Amino acid sequence: MALGCASTGPSPAYLAARHEALARVLAVAPAEATADSLVVRLAFDAEADLDLYVTDSAHETVYFGNSPSGTGGELLADLRCDAPAPRVESVVYAQRRPGAVRVGVDAPERCEKGVRLVPFVVEVRAGERHVVQRGVAIPGRFEVIVLEIEVDGAAR
Repeated sequence: MALGCASTGPSPAYLAARHEALARVLAVAPAEATADSLVVRLAFDAEADLDLYVTDSAHETVYFGNSPSGTGGELLADLRCDAPAPRVESVVYAQRRPGAVRVGVDAPERCEKGVRLVPFVVEVRAGERHVVQRGVAIPGRFEVIVLEIEVDGAAR
């Protein structure tokens, strides 16, 4: 009897191509960031419903259940399976605070049957600072820390 390997998901080449396409989506539609703002964006395709979580230096998290936050962060849209792809969710703070910012991504629901891995790209803009992180979400799993960075405070 011959044993075969079951497919574990998309190939590395496929994931790299999807990451590049999602990064282009963010580049083509740049964030409306100001010199004082903090903007965090999550780009993903139609395979699953992903949710963006941003925890600021006061340890308050902005997400679909806490927006706007007491510290000034606001989720602009919670995009679900019925939204057209590619999807971009954004959290914006008009006045950023200095300190650590943590970005998490939750994958609560598959939008397409059989999906095992969902490529995504996270972008953070804080003043002149611009950081992009590529990742892969697993449906049913919450990645609490996809990206963590220190940002300076807004000019006063």
